[in-house]
Amino acid sequence: MGDEPLRLMLVKAVAQLRAATDLTMEEVIGVSALPESARTPDVCYSLGIIEGAATALHATPREMLEDHDLLIAPKRE
Repeated sequence: MGDEPLRLMLVKAVAQLRAATDLTMEEVIGVSALPESARTPDVCYSLGIIEGAATALHATPREMLEDHDLLIAPKRE
């Protein structure tokens, strides 16, 4: 898989997680226990995408998201 398809998949997963919870990405990937109310199938799927991609790249989820500039949300205007 090339960089662009991977990035698009990660962007979608991160957007799903940001929309579903008030936690930052740092908190989401740093804490393996999300509140029960936030554990929807889509959220679990997005977490799996991030974990799986990081494992495939031999990186931590934090390192991978940093490399793709997805760890910190863009500033809203």
